[in-house]
Amino acid sequence: MQPILDETSLLPCPERPAAERIHELARTMRALDGVGAPRVLHSVRDAVDRDLGDGRGLRSWCFDRATQRDAGRFVASRLAAQPFIDGPSGLFAAAEGQRAVEARVHGHVVLGTGLAALTDGIVVILPSETRPAAEHLEVELSYLEDDGMRSERARVQSFAVAAEVERAREALVERLDRTVRDGTTLVRSFGAVFPRLLLGDRARDQISALSGNEPVFRQLIRHLRALDDGVVRWEDGKPFEPVSVTFSVESKATLDDGALGPMRDFPTPPGFDAERWTLHTKLTGGAGARLYFRAVRSAQRTVVLVGYFGDHLPTVMYRT
Repeated sequence: MQPILDETSLLPCPERPAAERIHELARTMRALDGVGAPRVLHSVRDAVDRDLGDGRGLRSWCFDRATQRDAGRFVASRLAAQPFIDGPSGLFAAAEGQRAVEARVHGHVVLGTGLAALTDGIVVILPSETRPAAEHLEVELSYLEDDGMRSERARVQSFAVAAEVERAREALVERLDRTVRDGTTLVRSFGAVFPRLLLGDRARDQISALSGNEPVFRQLIRHLRALDDGVVRWEDGKPFEPVSVTFSVESKATLDDGALGPMRDFPTPPGFDAERWTLHTKLTGGAGARLYFRAVRSAQRTVVLVGYFGDHLPTVMYRT
C-alpha cells in the first residue's frame, strides 16, 4: 500500500501559493509515515516539472525561498525515488501485466490514481482551491485481454491534508497490517510499518521464522503496533506504556536466578547498551508467547527495542 501522487493535482492554483501547497503535501506525507506507510511517493516521470504557477514545477518550487525549507527538501527527496509510474518499465506497466489497461476519472486518463486502483495504493494530492480536501474517486478501469474488452469500477480515496490521514488512521493501519503475510515479509518491511521500533538479532530471527498461520501472528502485529503507538504518546517524565495491551515486569527473583536470569539476556540492537530484559507483553494462543521490549529515550532518539518473541520462558515459580 504505497503512497502515489495524483499527477492531475499538479496544476496552477492562483488562490493558494505553491509554497503553501508543498508545505501541506509534506505534512500529509509525514502523517502517512506516522501510520507506517512505506516512505515513498511514486509519481509520473514529469511530475517535478508540471506547471504549478509562473511556469515552474515542483523541481523549482521545492527550493524556492518562499517554501518552508524542510518541507521543500522532504517533498523533493521523495519525488526523486524511482521507478516512476509511467513508461514501458514503470509501475503501471508492471501492474498491467499481459493486459492493456486504461484508467479514467471523470473521463480523463489517469496514471497515479489508476495505479492505486490496481494495487490498493494510497493517493496523495497537492491541495488546491478546487481540491482542498480528501475525496473518494471513482476510477473506471478498461481491460483489453485475449478474450476481448471488459470494464470495472474501483473507488480510491485521496488525501489532501494531514488531518485526513489522522481521521482515517485506524482503517489505514488495518489495511497496512493485512499486507503482512508472514514473518519474512514483516521483518523486511519492519522499519516502514513500525518506524519507532528496533529489532534485536534474536527477535528478528524468531519473527522471520513465522509462517503467518500461527494463532499468535496477528496478535504479534497488534502488540508491535501497541509499542509503536506508545512511543508517540510517551510523555516526558512518565513511564512508557504500550497502547491498549497489558504488560508485565519479570520478578527480581527470576532475574537474579543463576540459570533463569541469563535466559533474558537477549541481543540488543547496535548502538544500545546490553541489559537483562524484563518488560514483556503477553500473547494468547500457542504456548503463551511473550514479547520482550525496552523503551529508550535520549536526546538523539526515542525508540522501543524488541529483544525476544517466543514461548513463555520459565520463571522461579514455573520451572521446566
